[in-house]
Amino acid sequence: MITSLFPTFIAMILAVNLFINSGFLDFVLNLLRPAFNMIKFPAEVFPLAIVRPISGSASISVFSSICNDYGPDSLVCKVGSVIQGSTDTTIYVLALYFSSVGITKWKHALKAGLIADVVGIGMGVFLSIVFLGF
Repeated sequence: MITSLFPTFIAMILAVNLFINSGFLDFVLNLLRPAFNMIKFPAEVFPLAIVRPISGSASISVFSSICNDYGPDSLVCKVGSVIQGSTDTTIYVLALYFSSVGITKWKHALKAGLIADVVGIGMGVFLSIVFLGF
C-alpha cells in the first residue's frame, strides 16, 4: 500500500515546493494587485487562496507568514483564517486518496472541488469584508 502512495506523495510535495519557491506566485500577484484593489480583495491573501486547494501544510506555512508579517489581530490575518476554514485541499485529496483506491476518472470531481474552493474563498473574503469592515 505505501509503495503505491509514495510516488504520488513525493510528486505532490515536489510540485508544491517548486510552485512556492519559483517566484511565479509573486509575479502573478504583482500583475493582479490593481484589480484586487478595485474589488477590495486583500492581495496579501492571494498566495493563500492559490496554495490552499493544493496542499494543507503549504497553506498553513503561507498563513503563518501572513500572520507573522501583519499581526494575528490584523484584518488580513482574519481573512486568511476564514479562507483556511472555508476550503479544503482539493488537489491533494484527489491525487492521494483517489489514486490509493484506484479511481482514474476524476475530471468531474476536480471541477466540483475547485468550484467549491472558489466559492468558499470568495464568500470568506466577502463575509470578512462585511463583518470585519475590511
